Amino acid sequence: MSIKEKLKNKYSILVIIDIAMMIILILNLTLIIFDLTFSVSFVSQLFKEHFPGFYNLYNDYVHVNFHAIDLVFVIIFLSEFFFSWTLAVIQKVYHKWFFYPFLHWYDLIGCIPVGSLRFVRILRVYSILIRLHNLKIIDLTNTYFYIKFKKYYGIIVEEVSDRVVVKILEGVQDEIYDGGPVMDNIINDVIRPKQDLIVEWVSRRLGNALERDVLTRKEEIGSYVENLISDSLRKNKELKTIQQIPVMGNLIAETIEKTISDIINNIIEKSLNDLASYKNRALVKDATDIIINTIEHKDEEAELSEIFTSVLVEVIEIMKKQVQIQKWKLKERAESDDEITEKEAVEFLLSDNIVNNE
Repeated sequence: MSIKEKLKNKYSILVIIDIAMMIILILNLTLIIFDLTFSVSFVSQLFKEHFPGFYNLYNDYVHVNFHAIDLVFVIIFLSEFFFSWTLAVIQKVYHKWFFYPFLHWYDLIGCIPVGSLRFVRILRVYSILIRLHNLKIIDLTNTYFYIKFKKYYGIIVEEVSDRVVVKILEGVQDEIYDGGPVMDNIINDVIRPKQDLIVEWVSRRLGNALERDVLTRKEEIGSYVENLISDSLRKNKELKTIQQIPVMGNLIAETIEKTISDIINNIIEKSLNDLASYKNRALVKDATDIIINTIEHKDEEAELSEIFTSVLVEVIEIMKKQVQIQKWKLKERAESDDEITEKEAVEFLLSDNIVNNE
């Protein structure tokens, strides 16, 4: 036996009771609404003029005795309430025996035969429908009222939650501007615990960028460095003096220039290789420490702190704009576009069939 079948067998008596109570509740609520309508003088006069037989029958036997009739329904509801409570205790539906009346408070309040409290019985209808739906006895998801309720409930929740989130984000922005504890909390609770991951990520990205964009252009870098050295040496007075030495002057100057170029190129290449390797991690860590410490001590470097604050505020502003987008409108628009496209497709097929038939 499957879990679903066991569940249904366990609650089978309650399901039968729920269906029976649903019918009685609908009759009772219909009677309440009709009697309230009948109590209006204009309506009762209308019935008296156009349906005198029905008016006399309802007025003499039902309307006059409405409270007594409603009391009969209340007795049925209370009897069912205590029976279901006893059954729930026997079947150990809830963890404690006294949970039932607290969880079914609306049943008791709806039994009070006073004015508007009678309409609390609508909650009982709703709870029965939900129970039957959860037990797969009925399916509410495809009903018109469920679809509409879900749609507008989602809209209300989205609109309310969006405004709450925007208000919270505005409060965070104000705290950041005013130098409140938010900035310190971000650094101490978010950035510092993740500092090693940040350093690792920056180090890896730096290495990949150098390998991809810099180390592949060694010849270009070497030529650029050689040109710089050549231009600088041509302007050097000491080198010009050496070039004036007979026979060996130019050779010595060229050798010096070549030696300097090789040394500087080797230094640059070694530095770039170190930056592209795991060795750059220490440099990135030191740089990260300096940045975080500078942000923490705002008085020491106000400009960097202001930049970081501005970045945070702008990020929050983007989040606010994203939250303020009414997604339910976008969804409705998309559904409307799909319906229009489907309608146009059907119209096209129909017109094509008509043309072919002709």
